[in-house]
Amino acid sequence: MVAARTRMEALVVARLMIGDITSWTTFESERITARQIVNRRAARSVSSQIGRGYGELSREIKAFIDRNFLQCGYEELARLLAEIEMGIGLSIRLDEFEKKFFPLAQSVKRRIPAYAHVNISTFGLQFEYPEHHFLRDLETSLPELLETRSRLATFAGPDFNSRRDRDIVAPLVAKEKFLSRSIISASFSLAEAFLSGLFFSAVHLKSIGRLHCDEDFTRFAANKESAPLRDRLDRVVRFSSAGTESGNDVPFKPFIEIGKRYRDAIHHTTPFQRKDVELGGRLAALYEISGEQAIQCVALSIGTLLKITRWINPQPAESEIAVRCHDILQIALTGGPGFIVQEAEVA
Repeated sequence: MVAARTRMEALVVARLMIGDITSWTTFESERITARQIVNRRAARSVSSQIGRGYGELSREIKAFIDRNFLQCGYEELARLLAEIEMGIGLSIRLDEFEKKFFPLAQSVKRRIPAYAHVNISTFGLQFEYPEHHFLRDLETSLPELLETRSRLATFAGPDFNSRRDRDIVAPLVAKEKFLSRSIISASFSLAEAFLSGLFFSAVHLKSIGRLHCDEDFTRFAANKESAPLRDRLDRVVRFSSAGTESGNDVPFKPFIEIGKRYRDAIHHTTPFQRKDVELGGRLAALYEISGEQAIQCVALSIGTLLKITRWINPQPAESEIAVRCHDILQIALTGGPGFIVQEAEVA
């Protein structure tokens, strides 16, 4: 039988992970109390003080464990208590978490990349990975861009007076430009992170999604992780599609040809000529950037990720990245020109 103290320590950790404990002061107080439990009667008394029955809490813990973890009982869960730092929580690579504590359920691991970090804090149990941050950038900034474009549209009629409306329009234009640059940057960072994640999985797991990686692809992933984006994307597309498509197909080719011009203008701004850009070409691209270019880059980037995901994952709806990409794409398509639907090949 599990000791009452162990059950209460597991309870504290579980309540933190499900978001039931929302301040570090409360967490530390309950951790100290749990460590002082000597019998089940005392545990029931503590449970009543937080307004939850001991039996109810025990059932909730078990359901939480069964839903998220394997080979995890009250003892294993209670061991986490000492690892959680007051005011900070716990952040650890997924593979290290499983080695040190217990495995995550397969249903959970199918949702997130293998290189994710497990985070436990007053925000609950969360998983952090690079794509999450760039998706969050898009989820935050894209609706704001569409709202700004909508406000600007009211000044597009024949009655617009540049002198009278300048003080209203100028900040809106500046905001549209800023959001557009941010969205283009995030769209490419998302694709870069996604491809790097696939290469990491190929090297360390010898597979990407359901696909077993052969020696040639694994060698490329290990040695060419920093190759030009066009080459990396082409190699992933050829491998994932079993050779039926390449980087010259839609949406991969337009993503590189259209989007990269603006991404380079933002991150490698220069009036000088480059081998693939005429004198002043990057400045011209920078000045062209507006909401339309940003929305197009989002659609092409997201379309790229979704198409690859459908090849490597038999159940893309189980992938958190794919689900969030789909939702972002639906938002983007409400504010962009119709041809984006064909460019991104949205199913």
